[in-house]
Amino acid sequence: MCDLSDEEFVDFIKYHKKFFKKVEDISKNDNGEPLIPNNDFKLYSLDEMCWDCKLLQENTPKTTDALFYKPNPNGKLSLYLIEFKFHNFNDPNAKDMLDVISMKVNDKKSKNKYDCLSREDKKYLKKINNYYGDDVEFGLILKPIESINVVIPTLYEQYCIDNGCSQKDIRKYLQENVEKNIIVFVSHYDDNDEPDKPKERLQTMDIGLNENYERLEQGKIIDNHKIYAGYQFNYFLLCERLSR
Repeated sequence: MCDLSDEEFVDFIKYHKKFFKKVEDISKNDNGEPLIPNNDFKLYSLDEMCWDCKLLQENTPKTTDALFYKPNPNGKLSLYLIEFKFHNFNDPNAKDMLDVISMKVNDKKSKNKYDCLSREDKKYLKKINNYYGDDVEFGLILKPIESINVVIPTLYEQYCIDNGCSQKDIRKYLQENVEKNIIVFVSHYDDNDEPDKPKERLQTMDIGLNENYERLEQGKIIDNHKIYAGYQFNYFLLCERLSR
């Protein structure tokens, strides 16, 4: 049985109250546009908690954007690791560009600069193209792993140092006493607000994410996962019975 209680875990999270912010602010992209606009529901900004931690500053891990919890009197505490992926799925990513280059290289009718590549060069390019995944998808898979196994335990270690309290086994607590949920909100609208134009890529990534998250569930790293469109945030709150 784990010696860290739910109350102690909640105290540790609440210690970071300065990072308890509106989802509208946490979900902003680099241009200051929120994925969840006009919404004052508050979450903990896990990115900012991580950046503020002295023990993590030299080698900052990948984290989900936000964190939230819900005590369950008759069961495990629910922990939500939330990612806002404000991404224009019409933009070519690394794999898209490799696909185009590979097609040009292997076009026998083409008379261009790619003709200077040797057969061996083309073979290596094909191998890279086959193994190079969607970089957006890869980041979304890695973030919950590092958030649970690296970031939260290290934040707890820093919390214990700052408050002069003895450390308890938070990894065991997360494994045995917490229901870990990864929630991803995506925007799949292009600059002209045309819905579902990049539908094929979104569906492919959705399938890939679900397959990978299911493996994380099998490995007991997470317990549940959900992928929502940004406009479904309030629906998510309703389904999870999360109060303001």
